[in-house]
Amino acid sequence: MTDAAERPTRRHRLGPAAVAVAVLLVASAGAVAVTPGGPASLTPTPVNVALPVMPGAASPTPSACASGPLIDVADVLVAAPSDATRGRYYYLQVEQWSRSDAEIVGFRREVWLTDDGGLIRSEQRLPGQPAVSFDMARIGVPGTFDGVKPHRNTGDPAEVESFIERHGRPPGNPTELAKIIDGDNDGQPLTDPCPPACGLTIRPIVFFDAVTSLYRKTYLDLPARTALLRLVAVQPGITFLGEVTDRGGRKAIGVAVAEGGVRVSLLFDRNTGFLLASERSVPDHGLDDYTLYLTLDRRDSQTPTNGTAA
Repeated sequence: MTDAAERPTRRHRLGPAAVAVAVLLVASAGAVAVTPGGPASLTPTPVNVALPVMPGAASPTPSACASGPLIDVADVLVAAPSDATRGRYYYLQVEQWSRSDAEIVGFRREVWLTDDGGLIRSEQRLPGQPAVSFDMARIGVPGTFDGVKPHRNTGDPAEVESFIERHGRPPGNPTELAKIIDGDNDGQPLTDPCPPACGLTIRPIVFFDAVTSLYRKTYLDLPARTALLRLVAVQPGITFLGEVTDRGGRKAIGVAVAEGGVRVSLLFDRNTGFLLASERSVPDHGLDDYTLYLTLDRRDSQTPTNGTAA
């Protein structure tokens, strides 16, 4: 499933992350380059080994240590110096490999987002390859997109309502952040205190998908990243993957959740709390999407970044 621009119009907001998941079920300071614990394969295996698809109709029973490591990271980050950055644009650079019908298509995207909804996007795209024979060892290999001409397009702020316009800066309070995520994904207002319950009304697998959507929409400063880690940690049915290495060769800590054979995994940088990689696998197809989050920062420049900024 190829990535589409997440740009809600003022009259029609984007469909919630829950829709995408439902379809599947039915059919670091300053300008931070996300590398020290970068996107990894979401299991502690060599980088050329794909995640298995987990069978079953529900999330696995959480292990006793599923949430502890993420809480530990959040506790350390909350005492860290602020890494707030300034700049007109939220700059996002990703490498994404996504299923489209029977093919896996590779993208490298650079996106500049303004707080009022303006958008500049530069995209390199590789021809699709048969999904059944796709070699995941290609993901994260330097030079893969060299020589591929980028296509650049822009978006008019008058045509969209940005995350910042709807909600303001992402809050560092887990309860307030949970309300935003719930509301943007057709959940109901929370009634339980957070923490420790953080009673999000969306299913954990939808919440995991919403985390990746959040990173594509807005920059998360240190307090917001800390709050998000706490929300991830208390989701029911999550599995802690331990220390892993993403397909870009970066160290991370990973968590996963599964439902109906669909498995979503998230990798976070232990030192900064940034999302480094996400992976989604589905029954009968294996890989559905693997995304490396290479650079996340705020900047004034529109100068493209070549390769992985580290």
